[in-house]
Amino acid sequence: MSAKKGRVLYVDDEEINLVNFRETLCDEFEIFTAGSGKEALALLEREGEMALVVSDQRMPGMSGIELLSEVRATYPDTIRMIISAYTEIHELIEAINKAEVYRYFVKPWKEDQLRLTIGNAVGTYALGQEIKQFVEQGRKQMAERMRSLEGEKG
Repeated sequence: MSAKKGRVLYVDDEEINLVNFRETLCDEFEIFTAGSGKEALALLEREGEMALVVSDQRMPGMSGIELLSEVRATYPDTIRMIISAYTEIHELIEAINKAEVYRYFVKPWKEDQLRLTIGNAVGTYALGQEIKQFVEQGRKQMAERMRSLEGEKG
């Protein structure tokens, strides 16, 4: 298992943004990048669930909201964020309602704010996974105990 905090996918149609994001965060997180929504979905299918998917909003072919809505349907535990140079209110509302985004960042991002928010999002994902495992373990133990009690009665 990697000593890094979590797996993060960043999607943007501008290569320079992909490079900057990767260089900014690669020491702390396992960073994956994709240049389009279609490429991101193929990467997720190949690599599996990520702790966080961060997407640019305005990309050719598939918007960030459309991508994150698909991510939400397939990987509901994955945290989702939008990064955009635009702050149109209808896009913000759609991102919140349709894709249930964790945060909407405005480009250009502030490195310290981005690092902190991504750390918090990855931490939230990790905590959610621990809770799921704990609950599942409790269910298994309860089922075993019930079987044991039924065996004693029989």
